[in-house]
Amino acid sequence: MQSLELLSQKFALHFDKRHFPAEPVSLYEPNEYFLKLSGKRIRPVLCLMGNELFDEINPDAFHVAIAIELFHNFTLIHDDIMDKAPLRRGMETVHTKYGESTALLAGDVMLVIAYDYLNKINSSYITNKHDIITNNLTIS
Repeated sequence: MQSLELLSQKFALHFDKRHFPAEPVSLYEPNEYFLKLSGKRIRPVLCLMGNELFDEINPDAFHVAIAIELFHNFTLIHDDIMDKAPLRRGMETVHTKYGESTALLAGDVMLVIAYDYLNKINSSYITNKHDIITNNLTIS
């Protein structure tokens, strides 16, 4: 079993890239800003650890891990709006920096991209990809 630190580094190699198109900037830049605020990223690493319990890490596990992290960040953007939080991780929240309407759309786009990553998974591995997201709704 690989260490938490090593799996975090491996996940970062897959995650620390652009997940959204360049245009329109007004829609996608708020998500890039938010993801650069970083975080612990424990959920995706736990996903990789779960895969490793049964076998070598399958490349599709990284798609699932990315989807989980994007989904979690989508919930944080919307949570900040609902809580009227001015800061997240010491930086301006998306709705404070870009406005509530943009933040809502940014969060929604992040959810769509999370599902795009799930659609990259080889369908022979799971019967219902969407269960991965809905089962993680209770993790906070």
